Amino acid sequence: MASTSSVRLVVYALDVLCTLLALVLISFGIYVVASYDLNEIGELSAYAYVAIGVATLLVVLWGYLSAWRENVCCTVTFIIFLCLVIIAQFAVVYLLVTKEKSVSSNLANALEATWEEELNSPGAMSLYQNWFQCCGRGSPQDYIVNDRLPPESCFLNHDKSNPEKLIKTGCRVEFENYWQHLTRIFNIIALVLIGFELLLSVISCRLCNSIRNDARRSYF
Repeated sequence: MASTSSVRLVVYALDVLCTLLALVLISFGIYVVASYDLNEIGELSAYAYVAIGVATLLVVLWGYLSAWRENVCCTVTFIIFLCLVIIAQFAVVYLLVTKEKSVSSNLANALEATWEEELNSPGAMSLYQNWFQCCGRGSPQDYIVNDRLPPESCFLNHDKSNPEKLIKTGCRVEFENYWQHLTRIFNIIALVLIGFELLLSVISCRLCNSIRNDARRSYF
């Protein structure tokens, strides 16, 4: 029983790690959907992270209960479903990684609505311009073609009196780079989660064998 108890503790520890990583992915996806005006592909990308996390939470809960009950049938069923979830998650993460630039571009489309707002209500772009040290949608020229001078937020240290301090980089590029960096981080987190799930499936097999052996010994 000592061996079974030890293996079960390892399963619990992996369950906790998977749960924490899943919650991080879910939080990221919900934050993106709730905070930005996304297009369809952007929303699908954000919900993909939520789906990965939710799938993990559901299967890990099952794994926790099967380990707690020390039931061979439940544990075997858990391992099968965990493997199916791992395959599905890997397929989703593979798409997110290979289409990283496309995902970043679609997530960055949220800036387009802000630029339209800037044209109607000056100052809307200030958040992005101060945040990323950028100017206009594609460049400062965007203001000029709309019969406006670049605002203070387009200048380094807001020094509008010095034309040389005008920032030449557009916010669209900087915002896409931001999303590309961010999605790369969360793709890595998703891959680490899948790695822990693989380890959990192996340890759960060990637990299943241990439970079965304990049951056999009880007959003697």
